[in-house]
Amino acid sequence: MKAVIFDLGNVLVEYDGPGMFTAVANLLNVTRDALITYCRSYDAALGTGQLNGPDFYRQVRDTFGGSATYDTFAAALCSTQQRNDVALAFARALAARPDVKVGIISNTNEVHVAWLRANLPELNQFSSVIMSNEVGLLKPEADIFELSLAQLGVAPAQALFVDDVAENVAGATAVGLAGLHHTDWPTTRHAVESWLKS
Repeated sequence: MKAVIFDLGNVLVEYDGPGMFTAVANLLNVTRDALITYCRSYDAALGTGQLNGPDFYRQVRDTFGGSATYDTFAAALCSTQQRNDVALAFARALAARPDVKVGIISNTNEVHVAWLRANLPELNQFSSVIMSNEVGLLKPEADIFELSLAQLGVAPAQALFVDDVAENVAGATAVGLAGLHHTDWPTTRHAVESWLKS
């Protein structure tokens, strides 16, 4: 048995971070730079679930003002996320193989997770789905990779981790997983298939 563990953002799901900040900044009538600076200080709290969506919305509203509802705010935060149907189909096909398990590890937050679970029914077909805010762990920490391995029931040498962030790939390889830095899907697909045959 082998396992392939995918990141979500810009691997299985298209995500435009700068575009998201622009959408939220326009909603709040503030500059994007001011919003980015503010939000960066909450990255870890959001990513580990210490700060939930509604509380973050209230903090942003109290800081910048505006009359946007939570639903409008959440929609702006999710406005640049899109399914990558080709990538998801490949992951789903891998999961259907008898000798392959598919897992997910994503550094994310409650607002984005609500969108992901609503728009990616494929998540139900994977053997392990780890959202950082739900487990209180973030890549590239070793614990989040070890949790994934435990849920998948495989040893580190039996798993390949695919992420578009090199630092996260390095975190996985430090635990003993094979690592693949994703840049484009033709390259990644070939590399995953080659690793599965190795």
